[in-house]
Amino acid sequence: MNFQYPDLLAILGYLTIVTAIGLYAGRSRDSKDFFLGGKSLHWTAIMLSIIATETSSLTFLNVPGISYYEDYAFLQLAFGFILGRVVVSILILPMYYKSGYTSIYEWIGEKFGKSSQKYTSAIFLITRVLSDGVRLYATSIPVALILSSILDNKFSDFQISILTLFLITFITLLYTVYGGFRSVVFTDVIQFIVYIGGGVFSLVYIYSNLNPNLNISQIYHKLSESGKLTIFRGFQGEFFTSTYYFVNAIFAGILISIGSHGVDQMFAQRLLACNTERESRLALIGSGILVFFQFLLFLMIGSLLFIHYGNSTENQTKVFSMYIIQNIPSPILGLLVAAVLASAMSTLSSSINSMSLSFLIDFRGQDSNSNTLAQSKYTSFLWGIVLFLSSLLPYYLSERYQGGLVDLGLRITSFTFGPMIGIFLLGKWKRELIVSPVYLNSSIAISIFFTMCISYFFTVALFFLIPIGMTIFFVLIFLFHGNQFDSNDFY
Repeated sequence: MNFQYPDLLAILGYLTIVTAIGLYAGRSRDSKDFFLGGKSLHWTAIMLSIIATETSSLTFLNVPGISYYEDYAFLQLAFGFILGRVVVSILILPMYYKSGYTSIYEWIGEKFGKSSQKYTSAIFLITRVLSDGVRLYATSIPVALILSSILDNKFSDFQISILTLFLITFITLLYTVYGGFRSVVFTDVIQFIVYIGGGVFSLVYIYSNLNPNLNISQIYHKLSESGKLTIFRGFQGEFFTSTYYFVNAIFAGILISIGSHGVDQMFAQRLLACNTERESRLALIGSGILVFFQFLLFLMIGSLLFIHYGNSTENQTKVFSMYIIQNIPSPILGLLVAAVLASAMSTLSSSINSMSLSFLIDFRGQDSNSNTLAQSKYTSFLWGIVLFLSSLLPYYLSERYQGGLVDLGLRITSFTFGPMIGIFLLGKWKRELIVSPVYLNSSIAISIFFTMCISYFFTVALFFLIPIGMTIFFVLIFLFHGNQFDSNDFY
């Protein structure tokens, strides 16, 4: 391992700078300002914040592992992400700006009652706790390896990992609790620059340290002959089980993007923080385009790792982490570890802020103006502790799930996206629907439960999880309320 004290200084310096910027940027006057930044931030900053939020350490560390072991079919998801954002900007975004919501679940409360508003907010909170726990866990892998070396293996891997997760959570909480949304966005921009810079450096460094007899053309041919550059796999695999069969991944990307950026509070909060609907649309679609090139960058890193290692049996989750630890020189190693931390802290800070907003306004049923600034900060602190505890859960997962954390993180959110998209589509009927909140909430719960069961007992492609959840939800609704629907009432 090449880790030396200059690397430690680089990491500490980065953490100090980010914390200082976060504390300096935080000037919240009240609770609404704490959660939306006074709607005064430029749309480009919001756009970069969206990208940094969805680019967790899973992307930075594990997407290279996908192209290392497989190919570029993951880019099909990125195509879908762009198309899904366009759909959100046309169908869903205008609904939020009509009534000036602070939380998107207020729209559900207006359509179907406060009970359903609290219920869908609770689903969002649970989903974020589980999925972000996986993302935070992935961050601890390379950092724990470094700390283990510094501490001369005096502690177990589990103890070191807990220490790592605690430090990440504690530092993120400092500026998130103090400055709120404005601090989150400003630090997101810095963290975006840091981890993209880390990715570009990694790509250049790996290439420069390959066999000098290999030029770009030879590398291309070697990857092409190995099938590593395939984007569209055509009809390879089984339609119902292969995520990348033909256009499965594109449609999966569309639905995931609608679910995440349309009906998930963490991303929708950024869209609501823009000053106008037009700026919100620019931030949303622009983020999708940049995410595509970001995925391409990390997949290219995986391709060069394949050239470097050959057919090694390194764990998919750890192949890039191990390369960073074993090959990057000091003090650049410290800066790359800082890039890993940046990708994790941006997601964590965004989750803390959005979960606090959702809990206070939706689940607690309070008006945004009735929350005190102190109450907002206290709630943020508590959710930070909850997310820290959730990051310990992946240590108890089987190797089956630890080997593909990107897929696991996407599946956790996909379990809920089906019925959540369904309830928003349900609210698009012009005629007011008389649906019992108990029945509506039960339909959501049943569809989530059966989607999870299908995913567990059967090998189902990621694309089908969201449609399965939507189908079950609408079947349950139409079963007892079908007489209320008319195709002419949908708009």
